[in-house]
Amino acid sequence: MQINSTANIIPNSVKANANSATGTSPAGTGNSSPLPPQVLSQADFLKLLVAQMTSQDPLNPTTTQDLLTQTVQLSTMQSNTTLQSTLSALQNSQAYSQADSLLGRQVILQVDAKTTTQGVVSGIDVSTGTPMIVVNGAEYSLGQVLAISTPSPNQ
Repeated sequence: MQINSTANIIPNSVKANANSATGTSPAGTGNSSPLPPQVLSQADFLKLLVAQMTSQDPLNPTTTQDLLTQTVQLSTMQSNTTLQSTLSALQNSQAYSQADSLLGRQVILQVDAKTTTQGVVSGIDVSTGTPMIVVNGAEYSLGQVLAISTPSPNQ
């Protein structure tokens, strides 16, 4: 997106949103601590677009090509947001399926850098939003699983 000479006429609220979204602080604020990195939201993009349109030079208006480019960028951002949500849901579904497939199976788990434990997966806890397998009464993440086997008949 190309914004021509609108830096001084964009409302402070939009500038603040843009600064917080890019992790920078305005020059001269004396705030040298880095802000956490964020991305511009769809609402921020629309605010910047409206600010650009309301403050453009009437003698040099935005061309149709510029508007088309910005519309495509907005559409792309919406598609990426939808794709990200879909992939996140798919990843969660996959994690639940993996945890479910471990029920009743014998596993070896990495407890910490020097300790492993083993036992039969007796349950799944999803109260945190991420499935945790329950082995010997303790909860473990799927990332701690080192080996999976069928339990022996006497267990």
